[in-house]
Amino acid sequence: MRLSVAVQIASGAAAVSAAVLPNTSKRDQLVPFEYKFPTMSLDEFNAQVSSHNSSSSSSTTQGQTTTAAAEDGGGGGTVSTQAECASPFVRVEWRNMADADKLSFIKAIGCLWDAPAQGLAPPATNRYEELVWVHQQMTNTIHNAGIFLPWHRYYLWTFSRLLREECGYAAPLPWWNEVADSGNFAASGLFTDDYFGALPPINNGQGTCITNGEFGGRPLHIGPGSSNTERCLSRGEDTSVTSNVNQNFVNQCNSQGAYSDMEMCNERGPHGYGHNGLGPVMAEVSASPSDPVFFMHHSFVDHMWNQWQRSDASRFTAVGGCAAPGDNCSPMTASTTLSSMGLRPDVTVGDMLDIRGESLCYDYDS
Repeated sequence: MRLSVAVQIASGAAAVSAAVLPNTSKRDQLVPFEYKFPTMSLDEFNAQVSSHNSSSSSSTTQGQTTTAAAEDGGGGGTVSTQAECASPFVRVEWRNMADADKLSFIKAIGCLWDAPAQGLAPPATNRYEELVWVHQQMTNTIHNAGIFLPWHRYYLWTFSRLLREECGYAAPLPWWNEVADSGNFAASGLFTDDYFGALPPINNGQGTCITNGEFGGRPLHIGPGSSNTERCLSRGEDTSVTSNVNQNFVNQCNSQGAYSDMEMCNERGPHGYGHNGLGPVMAEVSASPSDPVFFMHHSFVDHMWNQWQRSDASRFTAVGGCAAPGDNCSPMTASTTLSSMGLRPDVTVGDMLDIRGESLCYDYDS
């Protein structure tokens, strides 16, 4: 059974009342802000794994056997590898990306945002919001389970295909090495007038409506939660939270032998803290892709998983854990279906395990 962890509420940041700037339109409205992604500290993770391992004498060290998978709901095992693609797209760390390519990437996201919705989701007012809507609708089945990593790898790949096929984006897809900016995400070079817009400090537990950059001033319509409320794109960095996205945490996650332990550490460690530390929109689970920096954050999460896989070739075929959260869950296997609700054709978990395989055909620059 998957280990459970209560949602942490960061210091002084329980839900606050909605703040509306005077004499502004709905697109300038803030919504109540609370840290909604479940997190666990590094010490808590170590204690949980120690307790878990001491009570599971049959646990293995490589995370690919049916024993390790059964600890999180059964199933698992290994799958056959895919043939490597001949010319993979290389994802480039933001700091290594040419300025022209950075601008092209930002403009391509703006292109999706300006494109009309295609009827996939009635609340969506544009193509980008259809992408957000898919995450909103599926959020209860794609988090807190073994499926978290393969589904979000698929979602990030879907995003990249929309950029290339519908907006003509031809440059490398960037990824963000967040540990280089631990405790100071605002200094990463992403949050500027030319790119994603500002990342101000959190202010009395609340974020700030973003007015600059490609996405500043654009109203959001998907979320929060299961609602569809017009509001602003808001951010506010809590450096006490983003400081948890650090190399020590990453190293501890990627030192785990079992997929289930690595996945839990990734999801409730750097992944959760990265979301919560960026402010209101990113901290709201279901509609967090409303802030396009979501895809930069998840490129880091995916890179973490890829690094874990690369440290042992057998991990490119290791599967296990739950296909959806909950006790007595169905096991995730290589044949488990991953859906984007019509944005792209469905795939299987097995299709998502090796980024250099023919299904995905990409790599990282480091």
